[in-house]
Amino acid sequence: MCVACRQMKEKKELIKVTKPKEGPIQIDETGKLPGRGAYVCKNPDCVKKAKKARGFERAFKCALPEDLYEKLDEVAKDG
Repeated sequence: MCVACRQMKEKKELIKVTKPKEGPIQIDETGKLPGRGAYVCKNPDCVKKAKKARGFERAFKCALPEDLYEKLDEVAKDG
């Protein structure tokens, strides 16, 4: 489910962001990294909406680095 639009979609239509127990929050391009995961659509509008609504902050209970949103935006535009 996308943290922005709240729609259920196939995993291949979503971008996974993972928060491992130790280490930084990162984009999981393989979909197999361990840790807590949250998803956003491969749509730049959903990435903007997730940032504005603080969807990842709610999912992970911590703030996301600004550069991660920039990387998400790039992946969404490519994807």
